Amino acid sequence: MRCDRVTRVCRIGAVVVAMFAAACGGDPDTRKLEHLADADAYMAQEQYAEAIIEYRNAIQQDGRFGEARYKLARAYIQANNGTRALEEAVRAADLLPEDVDAQMLAVHLLILAGRFADAQDRATRVLARNPQDVRATVALGNALAGLRDVDGAVTQLEEAIRLDPARAGSYTDLGLLQLNAGRLKEAEAAYVQAISKAPDSAPTRRAFAQFYWLTSRPRDAEAQLQKALQLEPRGILVNRFAAAFYQTIGQADKAEGYFRTAVDADGTGRARLSLAEYYIAASRLPDAVTILNTLSADAQVGLLARVRLATIDYSTGRIDAAVAAIDRILSEQPRQVDALLVKASILFDQRRFDEALARTSDAIAVNPASAPAHFARGRVLAALRRTDEARDAFNAVLKVNPRAAGAQVELSKLSLQTGAVASAVQYAGAAVTSDPARADARLVLARSLIARAEYPQAESVLTELAAALPASASVQAQVGLLHLARHQLGSALPALRRALELNPMELDAVHGMVALDLAEGRRSEAFARLRTLLDRSPSDAVLLMIAGRANLATGNLDEAEALLTRATQADPNAFDAYSDLGQVYLRKGRLDDARRSYERRVARETRPVEALTMVGLIHQMQNQVDDARRTFEDVLVYDPKAPIAANNLAWIYAEQGGNLDVALQLAQTASAAAPESGEVADTLGWIYLKKELYPLAIKTLERAVALDPKKPGIHYHLGLAYARSGDAGRARRVLETALRLQPDFDGAADARRVLTGL
Repeated sequence: MRCDRVTRVCRIGAVVVAMFAAACGGDPDTRKLEHLADADAYMAQEQYAEAIIEYRNAIQQDGRFGEARYKLARAYIQANNGTRALEEAVRAADLLPEDVDAQMLAVHLLILAGRFADAQDRATRVLARNPQDVRATVALGNALAGLRDVDGAVTQLEEAIRLDPARAGSYTDLGLLQLNAGRLKEAEAAYVQAISKAPDSAPTRRAFAQFYWLTSRPRDAEAQLQKALQLEPRGILVNRFAAAFYQTIGQADKAEGYFRTAVDADGTGRARLSLAEYYIAASRLPDAVTILNTLSADAQVGLLARVRLATIDYSTGRIDAAVAAIDRILSEQPRQVDALLVKASILFDQRRFDEALARTSDAIAVNPASAPAHFARGRVLAALRRTDEARDAFNAVLKVNPRAAGAQVELSKLSLQTGAVASAVQYAGAAVTSDPARADARLVLARSLIARAEYPQAESVLTELAAALPASASVQAQVGLLHLARHQLGSALPALRRALELNPMELDAVHGMVALDLAEGRRSEAFARLRTLLDRSPSDAVLLMIAGRANLATGNLDEAEALLTRATQADPNAFDAYSDLGQVYLRKGRLDDARRSYERRVARETRPVEALTMVGLIHQMQNQVDDARRTFEDVLVYDPKAPIAANNLAWIYAEQGGNLDVALQLAQTASAAAPESGEVADTLGWIYLKKELYPLAIKTLERAVALDPKKPGIHYHLGLAYARSGDAGRARRVLETALRLQPDFDGAADARRVLTGL
């Protein structure tokens, strides 16, 4: 009698336990082999859930049973549980260091998970034992490609071809690498050679089709795809690929047939669920509901089907029904990740951000490798303006799925918000590469290119978008903003007007139109437009900020103050509103109020470099030197390279008797971060002068004068450097220039004293 089949009975009481002691005891090695044999039988019958249970039972008998862990990993692969497959494959490989199959399974799963360095390490160890192993050589090449060592990767795959010229897969992998490196001719040649080695290989044909697809050659892609389909007409992978291909080229009618073939060939509830999800994505909700209703009682996917039905309810306005359904599911299964994420989405839409964040945390605790959970968390953190944490969350998505275009788009937006324009372009470009059909990826790419002043490239992107989406207000707004950036006001006007016709609340267009009106002297039109929109949406924080800035720009400080105060009340996390309000107070001479406004922003940001810098500057304006010093020191804790804080702190140390060596390091840091700033160069030169390093002081101060020739103080410092180095003639000329620029500047009296002594 097997002990696992009498476990329930064994719990009845001591007498019965004694009766079954022999059955529940026995040799663990014998029991683990029995479980292994049962699991293997289930695998042969494609009963993967049962096989998983038996493999896990075997491991419970012996946690170091490497063979069971290896087979469990393969069972998880069949059950579409990649996360658990990876965990078990890595454990198996650790327990079976000499088993090449175990090592290679771990390597392949690590590559799929984006853990390229770990994959490289394991593949290298296999090759150390057997340099002729083709699988390890190819895997090492793929790992190096993931690490962006393209040349090293190509070398490895070429070596794989040399080791086994008949292996078509090596040429296919090489083709993909050459494609990633932009070497299209070499890539195509590799695929052609792969086909010549294995003309009847459906996977090779499918890979060649993918190459043509990614290089915008859809006819060639379709030809290879159809050949693959002829070879495997009911192949699950090739039909799924065909469905995706035809969707992306706008032939959705063909896509559905291939998708259904793949589902029919698979036959499982999970496959039918994927068809329902396809219908959801295609906005064919009745078709999706029909399938989901039949699956709601399915033992394997019933819970997920109920979650999807609730999602459809929510998207079609049946909010109460959706909330009730999700709450019922979570009462039954509090750790159901999909239900937790739907709940988080509902809370997000209700602007209950803290509760939404808690649900995403719950989901990640259940499944740390869930890309949707990390993405949902990133969205909430971005809404809370917790930028660094949001960035970490979206990067966590990319660790799970390096081609997740949605995360790349969000990272591009965050980079734009923080002024990291180069990163914004990089992430947006990656998103377009990952999913060429995503309009939002192309739109954020255009915005990033405009911010980087790469106008021809932005124009190219927007021209394609405008042709594809002629009724998109967002696209028309960016076209208008591009013309504004190029100072083409006449061309900007029709695009912005068109955007506002399509959507009067397209705020990028509102911002552009207001800027255009003010630039051309149409103040009354600008403010009338803003009043109309504010009557419609009086609590829109972004609209309030646009109106507040317009009033600030035109000197209507009281109105600007009122509008920006409303913006902070409408959205306490509207950080820019606090900064704009601080500018209003500075213009009014209300320094304490200005400082407090920036301090309110500091209290809400996780990395308040900009706002805290302004607090320090206001302390300096108020001659509160100690407070300014402490504030700038705090800024440098957040960003050791912050140029303004480093520069001003260096000046304070130099002027207040601080450590000149520390001051010099800070000034050098500021100079490296802001090499074109005359003021920063002046600080560095002044510290060189105090340290009596006259040649360095003169060279640096001459550059400061060249960068900012109208600042009398910089001329004064250069004059002192010349005087102390013994160059009386140059000292006189420069000091006289300083006094001529402004006879009463700070230091003017000392300049006259030095002149008298020359």
